Amino acid sequence: MKPIYAIVLAGDSEDHKIKRGSVVANKAFVPMNGRRMVDYVLDCYTAVKELSGVGIIGPADELTGIDGVTHIPQKDDLITNVKAAAEVFPEGWLLLSSCDIPLITPEAIRDLLSRCQGADMYYPVVPKEDCQRVFPGMERTWVKLADGEYTGGNIILIKSSKVPIAAGPAAAFFAARKSPMQLAGLIGVPILAKFLVHKLTINKLEEKMEKILGITCKAVLTPYPEIGTDVDKESDYNIISAGLKEAR
Repeated sequence: MKPIYAIVLAGDSEDHKIKRGSVVANKAFVPMNGRRMVDYVLDCYTAVKELSGVGIIGPADELTGIDGVTHIPQKDDLITNVKAAAEVFPEGWLLLSSCDIPLITPEAIRDLLSRCQGADMYYPVVPKEDCQRVFPGMERTWVKLADGEYTGGNIILIKSSKVPIAAGPAAAFFAARKSPMQLAGLIGVPILAKFLVHKLTINKLEEKMEKILGITCKAVLTPYPEIGTDVDKESDYNIISAGLKEAR
């Protein structure tokens, strides 16, 4: 599975308010212990020797000229940005990453890559017990399936050549994510019903996503909650800032 390029998505401008009294124009630039949040994420990926390169999508005035990182001009929306990354790196794989997981480590990335086999796209999920073991005081959104309770990661690994195939369906899915009625129309009432009564399995969810996206998909269990530990609110900010200080 080579080459693999990490792509940090730093074009977000919606979730401005993270820390009380601090508002930034872009979530990637929230200050944490004297650095921008995105810098911790970039440090991780540039340290992973298994990667063939690192790219970042976001405002050029903030992100051009970073050593060892290719800047990709920001487009209008998330899906268009991913398509742009696939055009820059058309061969191999894209490791798509959010910019707000500053606790991510090279060990977590290497472990994830070692678990990815036999599909076109992979999405990491973290068991609840692993999240609570490492971050007992952090609130997460849990998805209860027949297999257990999980939280999703903030990374997707996808074959670059499959991005154009999955882009259209992914855009529709992304647009419907906050509307139960629209989601029901996309995933089907039987699947939604199983989900609501916690009877849906990971395998069934994989099968449904394959039908929606038109590519083979696999959920990958990872014991590294750092993959899904993002900064969405002030309590997250406080816990993660403290974790970064301890790691130094």
